[in-house]
Amino acid sequence: MANKFNIRRDLLGGQFLSSKQLAGQWVFIIYIFFLIFLYITINLAVIKTHKDTSRVQRELKNLKADYTSKEAKLQAQSSRGQIKLRLQQSGSTLKDPTAPAYRVKRIESKEDI
Repeated sequence: MANKFNIRRDLLGGQFLSSKQLAGQWVFIIYIFFLIFLYITINLAVIKTHKDTSRVQRELKNLKADYTSKEAKLQAQSSRGQIKLRLQQSGSTLKDPTAPAYRVKRIESKEDI
């Protein structure tokens, strides 16, 4: 159990080089350059992800503001007074109802069933 490979200790610490008798000077330098390259690559990926997240959050904030303004404008236009005013401006002959709305009850016949 003591010889079990541990990524953190053996690979990142360079212990596998000494256990495989690969501890030459050039092999160690190439290994260090590989670790530096890996570190830079991971950091660039993290930075890119952070920038993408910030861009999407900004866009979402702008879209939410746009949605809110359009919703408020639509609510203002759908009020009864605004509809009446727009109908008058377009020359419509529609008039306000004089009686309240009522329900129409449908009587089902045997033929409908």
